[in-house]
Amino acid sequence: MLFAKKTDTDFLLLLIKSAENCLLAAQTFRNAMMGSEPPATFYPELRELEHKGDQITHQIFKGLNKTFITPLDREDIMELAAKLDDVMDGIEATIARFDYMNVQKTDKFMQDFSAVLVQSCQHILDAFKLLPRKKYMQITEHSVQINSLENEGDTLMREGIRQIFLHPTDPYTDFKLKEIYERLEQTTDACEDVANILESVVLRYS
Repeated sequence: MLFAKKTDTDFLLLLIKSAENCLLAAQTFRNAMMGSEPPATFYPELRELEHKGDQITHQIFKGLNKTFITPLDREDIMELAAKLDDVMDGIEATIARFDYMNVQKTDKFMQDFSAVLVQSCQHILDAFKLLPRKKYMQITEHSVQINSLENEGDTLMREGIRQIFLHPTDPYTDFKLKEIYERLEQTTDACEDVANILESVVLRYS
């Protein structure tokens, strides 16, 4: 059977914990984008969440080295854990740019990106919670939504960069904005990567 009792639950719960951590990070990032304080104020909090994510990922990899029977293929568990880590790293790397590039305020593109990330991470978490119950069709529905949100991220990046060239300011400011838009788009790509792996899991086991 695909799902046994003890070892399976451990891996699935760890993946869910990682997804929960990503959602919390996305929500915290959105607070940073929407608040009146400089976004870098939230950097220590997001750095701590990134460290927590690393610990969960390490638990998963360590467990795989010690467990013979797993709820999903070992490669699927490893890829899901690694891509969730990429999502978390992307959020932390973006807020870090506000810190070391001394960006003091946000704009509409960053704010809209933060909404896309929260929605994407919510769909990821909801999909992961369905894995133990084998709700494969519902998982696919979440994957479709994540793919759609990734397209929104692509559009936001292109429009943001378009505005930089249509209304240039000083080169340093324009460079900073472009860096942030591109890192945010890469993070939505990582969310889509998680969705794509979930879809491949559904195809094999449904």
